[in-house]
Amino acid sequence: MDRNLPTTAAADVEETPLPRRQPLSVAFLPLALVTFIVLAFIMAAWTFLFAAA
Repeated sequence: MDRNLPTTAAADVEETPLPRRQPLSVAFLPLALVTFIVLAFIMAAWTFLFAAA
């Protein structure tokens, strides 16, 4: 008979673990790669433009 009783509000709340946050240093690797590639293309273009002049 006890199974048909409504549950209390405290029993409805499920404790979900917070998502794991990655360290900030992980975000620097893609940023460094993109920066390196952009700078490499700028330096290559600069070299070709001044070689043609």
